[in-house]
Amino acid sequence: MTGSLQLKSRWEQYLIFKDKDFDAFWEEYLKESVRDVLFIIGLGFDPRMCAGIKAILNAGGSGKRECILIEFDEGEHSPSKRYNNRVINNKTILDNLLNGRGSYDTVSITMWSDDGRRIGARRASEVINGKSILSKYTDVVVDISALPRGIYFPLLTKLLYEHDNLKDRKQKVNLHVIVAEDVGIDKMIQEEGIDETAAYLHGFSSALEREATSGIPIVWIPVLGEGKEIQLVRIYDHVKPDEICPLLPSPSRNPRRGDDLILEYRELLFDRLRVEPQNIIYSCEHNPFETYRQIYRTIQRYHDALQPLRGCKIVISAISSKLLSIGALLAAYEAKTAGYMVGIAHIESHGYVVKEDELPEDTEEMYSMWLAGECYHG
Repeated sequence: MTGSLQLKSRWEQYLIFKDKDFDAFWEEYLKESVRDVLFIIGLGFDPRMCAGIKAILNAGGSGKRECILIEFDEGEHSPSKRYNNRVINNKTILDNLLNGRGSYDTVSITMWSDDGRRIGARRASEVINGKSILSKYTDVVVDISALPRGIYFPLLTKLLYEHDNLKDRKQKVNLHVIVAEDVGIDKMIQEEGIDETAAYLHGFSSALEREATSGIPIVWIPVLGEGKEIQLVRIYDHVKPDEICPLLPSPSRNPRRGDDLILEYRELLFDRLRVEPQNIIYSCEHNPFETYRQIYRTIQRYHDALQPLRGCKIVISAISSKLLSIGALLAAYEAKTAGYMVGIAHIESHGYVVKEDELPEDTEEMYSMWLAGECYHG
């Protein structure tokens, strides 16, 4: 296991458990006392959808085991619909896992309004009553393995906000995020039908779009992943930054991954967007808390340096793995809470396509991140 059980400040020290430590942590944790656990997971075709809940249910322990299953409708023409058989198979697996052990409710999120507007992020922040959830359970586990960023970013933001504003400060509700990470599978699952324009994610836009903040320098921190040049260009066109600080995964399982990304985006980053090489940020591929620290410290540095110009506006874009994306979200949430002008620029797709006929199974690494709760109480 890594991290310390006594956290002195938010996410500067951290608790993250991987693979064997994932299993060991949950076995030990669930046996310590009665734990009423709620799982929040997404219904999708990704073969990793049920890996996390299966591992935690197998860890044993006593208390309630319940689940909220999020169904999201990307529209009748979504390319994801061609994989409905895989979705049905995953739902059957979930039914079998919870049979005799717990129950689940299904909530539906419509990604589009009747007049063609994107509403998925707003619906994701509204569909779950955070206060009600945090009052009923000792532990809330959000599994982002089969959820798109446009849903799990606003969902986690809402839960963190509700947790931070609990009236009973002694109520030690624990918030965990788990993910089955496999960069290889992520490369096989590609977005299709990229939106023409980017937008600021719900909950992370107001400070950037106020007329009173016009003229303040904008610093853009894109967290890079493979095959995202279209997304990068369209987000850049929306943000119109004065400074760009790309974040690359290094170290990573593939020691050359960071170098390969530089080669992939060399013409875009250095020739067209004029990124200064010294602006590049590096963060460990498998540690979202390091990503959080690197981004948050970058925000602080630029804000201090640009104080004579009224500080700066920070825009973060996560177009990489889910672990790196979680680090980006934590940095944005903490910066917003601290009063910085920060936004998350995001671009959606109409669905996903799988580049291979079959996705490999049981190749993922399980990660568990403890974001809030008992470990923060001295």
